[in-house]
Order: sequence, then C-alpha cells, then structure tokens
Amino acid sequence: MDRYWEQFKTPFLCFAGFSGAGKTTLLERLIKMFKADRVRVGYYKHDSHRFEVDKKGKDTHRAFSAGAGAIAINDSAHFAVVAENPFKKRTVIHALEQCDCILIEGYKQSPFDKIIFLDAEGRLPVPVDSPGIKAIVHSGKVDEEALGRLDAPRFHRDDVDLIYQFIKDHFQSRTRPLFGAVFIGGQSRRMGKPKFSLSYNGQSETERIAKLLAGVCEKVFLSARADQDLGVISGDLPYERIDDEHCGMGPVGGLATLMGRYPDNASPISRDIPRNTVL
Repeated sequence: MDRYWEQFKTPFLCFAGFSGAGKTTLLERLIKMFKADRVRVGYYKHDSHRFEVDKKGKDTHRAFSAGAGAIAINDSAHFAVVAENPFKKRTVIHALEQCDCILIEGYKQSPFDKIIFLDAEGRLPVPVDSPGIKAIVHSGKVDEEALGRLDAPRFHRDDVDLIYQFIKDHFQSRTRPLFGAVFIGGQSRRMGKPKFSLSYNGQSETERIAKLLAGVCEKVFLSARADQDLGVISGDLPYERIDDEHCGMGPVGGLATLMGRYPDNASPISRDIPRNTVL
C-alpha cells in the first residue's frame, strides 16, 4: 500500500468503506461546503485499479507512451501531471499541501484518522479494533453486534451538515499554535549600526514587524546572536529572545534553532515585508 501521503503536513482525514457505500457522493457535498466557507480543500483518491486520464492518440498520451517519465499539460484554468511512480511522492505531496485540509478517499486499512462507511447491512469493512476510526457513517442500518463497544460518533450519510461540522472540528483540533519570529542577528557592517534599531516614524522596524506578527501569532520571538545587544530596541518589547544555536549560518541558523526548540509548532512566512527577515 502506498503510504507516502503519511508525510502530509496539512491535516487529512481518510474516508473508507466498500464500493457503493456512498463515499464519493458525500465527499462531493463536503467539498462544496468547504469551498463555500472559503476553505481550500484537497481531494486524494486511492484507486486500486489502473486509471487513465488521457486519451489514446493525444499528444500527451503519445509522449508518455514513448517513454517520458513525466507529462504536464496546462491551460489558462488548470493543469495536470501524469508521471511514473518515482515522481509520485514529490508531486502529490507538494501539490496537496497547498490546501488547507485534505480529504482522502480510500485506505481503510491504514492506521490513520478515518471515517468508516458501513455496508448495506450495517457492518464494518474493517475489524472493529482497527486504529484511527473517528466516526461511523451508515445508510440507516447498523449491526450493533458487529460494532460491539466501538466508541465513535455515528452519522446517517444524509446528515451532511452534522458530518461537515464534525470534520471541521476534527481538523481544528489538529492545528498547532502559530509562532512567529523576527530575525535580527545581522552584522550590519556596512551601516555601522544595527539595522534592527532603525526607526521609521518613531518606531523601530523590529517593533513594527513584531507587532504585525503578534496580530496572527500566539507567540513572537526575537531571534539573535548570543553576543548581540538588543538593549536599543528590546527594553519595552514584550517578546522573548532566542539566541541562535547554529552560528555562522545566517537566518538558516535562527530557523534551525526555532524548529529545534518548538518542533510541533507552525510558523508563518512573510514575503512582502521588505526590511528585516521574518519567519
């Protein structure tokens, strides 16, 4: 079984059951609801059979049949990639992690969080003690004996609003506190004074950026060299200082230090602030 998707950093949830249980119909409705809520949702389908996304005779099909390892085609609205297995892990993970959450159809034997669909007789498609079962979806019939003492919420497959709220709450519970940092450890040799101390309109650039981060982050840090004097700006700033543990590496050293201290936290990346480096 392919398991490269285990490395998704974006929260995901599997929807598993036998064919004909209503998985795709429910997922289609859930995807529409996520889109209406302006949540960018990714969909991943595990197909146990070989599939085709290109027609024989088309340019891309001819190139792939000739031996190309990866084929990409795009127009003004979307794109598609067809590739051999060695490209799979890199391509799929990178593409789906651009989404806010991922709905995976299939993989009922996986140990990961999943919603299980009962069959027409109300029975589980997996052993009752399978790991990761977060909820049960049924079509009106439930085999209580088969489910035993399984402690998981149950939903009729038409209770889409309730299922949607359950999934949103599940994804929310998987989020991590967002931490931010301002990297101010530069040498400032050319300027003759620390760049982080420069003021604009009576406010240091460090303070300006830190306050921006504080608006979206649970905690903000000032990342600096151990020998750096931050007295000119940090006296009145309510932000914790973290000294780089990896000297001589520039911002990468600060990033490595922060990730080592707080490996389970997420960090914002800002690319539109021109002065000082923000993690």
